Amino acid sequence: MKKKKLSSDRIFAASVMLPAIIFLGTVFYYPFFKNIYFMFHKYNYVSKPQFVGLDNIKQLFGDASAARAFMNTFQITVISVPLVLFVSLVLAISVFNVRFGKNFLKSAFFTTYLVPSVVASVIFKLMFGTELGFVNSVLGGMGIGKIAWLSKPLLAKLCIVIVHIWNGTGYYMLIFFAGLSNVDFQLYEAARVDGAGTISQFFHVTLPQLKPTIIFSALYATISYLKTYVIVQVLTEGGPYGATETAIKLIFDQGFTSRNVGYASVLAIALFLIILGVTGIQMAASKRMSGED
Repeated sequence: MKKKKLSSDRIFAASVMLPAIIFLGTVFYYPFFKNIYFMFHKYNYVSKPQFVGLDNIKQLFGDASAARAFMNTFQITVISVPLVLFVSLVLAISVFNVRFGKNFLKSAFFTTYLVPSVVASVIFKLMFGTELGFVNSVLGGMGIGKIAWLSKPLLAKLCIVIVHIWNGTGYYMLIFFAGLSNVDFQLYEAARVDGAGTISQFFHVTLPQLKPTIIFSALYATISYLKTYVIVQVLTEGGPYGATETAIKLIFDQGFTSRNVGYASVLAIALFLIILGVTGIQMAASKRMSGED
């Protein structure tokens, strides 16, 4: 009886795990190892893959457009992550301290996250249009000349960051709101007894209690923004003159537009290693901040 029960338990466990294993294998692991295979081959979807050794990897180190794309990705991420987290934290604290309409405000801010990135990008592309854009119309009414928001490198990157902030703030605001709900209010009472003001309470009570939430949000936001593609494709198409082209967009262009699958695979693995390295550094830093070994 025990053997039959053990056998049936194993069959049940296997039947539960099998769909997940098949899904992960076909969607994640197979493409990953296929990418590694294509790294060392020349392939264009038509002819058979031809082994070229390290030629694709050598091309990466001499490609100025790849260096520019990775640098653009890094710059957009470095600017977007702190701003998104800062705005989200400010909104979370503000909503948390509101006495009436708290649920309505949470829902209202969260709706920006529910808007697909494509739709958000189209909206802001219309807003930042040089001739008929809403922003330039407002500036014109104030006597300020029209600004080519999407035609100048720095301004175009700024527009991408603005879309990141608008589209992501609602999500991170809810995360911070949940973190604030778990803060021990007795600490605030003790801080008030010791004569701590509002600012002192924020830096010595609120922020330390929110440290795990901030670390999680920073990790998630960093990984997300290192993979920026949709916003760039819709808003600027990588322009002007490649000033906003990101790593994912370059991978897409090489793999599907130029049909240079081998080189696109090298770029994809390089981005994967960068994300892995950045994540490792952030996790190590968070453990050090927490005083863990």
